[in-house]
Amino acid sequence: MKTTSELELEKFLTENALPFERVEEQTTPRPDYLVRIGDLQLLFEVKEIAEDKNFTRELPKVYNRIIGDHVRSKITESRRQVQYGAKQGIPSALLIYNNLDPFHLFGTEDHDFIAAMYGEYTLMIGMGSMKQVDAFHGRNKSLGEAKNTSFSAVGRLYPVRGKLRVTLFENVYAKLKFPFDALPSCFDVRRVNIS
Repeated sequence: MKTTSELELEKFLTENALPFERVEEQTTPRPDYLVRIGDLQLLFEVKEIAEDKNFTRELPKVYNRIIGDHVRSKITESRRQVQYGAKQGIPSALLIYNNLDPFHLFGTEDHDFIAAMYGEYTLMIGMGSMKQVDAFHGRNKSLGEAKNTSFSAVGRLYPVRGKLRVTLFENVYAKLKFPFDALPSCFDVRRVNIS
């Protein structure tokens, strides 16, 4: 039985005439889909956010969450599937579908991905001046030079005006770079520059 996120990814791929095949499940974890774009092969693992005790649809709507936690947890859950793809020499990405929030925002906004991947945004304030002296991504990063380098990208699958879209966030530490320049326009790409 396919999950909502798997059905939505298949719909996205079909709508955009991207040939794909479901990766056969084995005893070892594998990504969900092999996608072909021209001569390129890409692997996608798709996960969904389906529940969170801090999210309610009842009024009044008050939300409480830690920026990046949903994405961070999905990176942890999918690590072994994505590693399989990288070991095959195929760029591999995790896609997250927000099946919790009808607006597809709670836990899957751009800053959630950036905080989960590269660390929480941190400001350093000078004690004497009480002014900002530095800003950087600090604790709780899921990616690094020696951490989760199998992920070529992490992204979200979401609807926009009746059509499904994918936004991919680059993993600058990836062993296998994602071919962002070769992707069709149905993919939005967020490139990263680490200084």
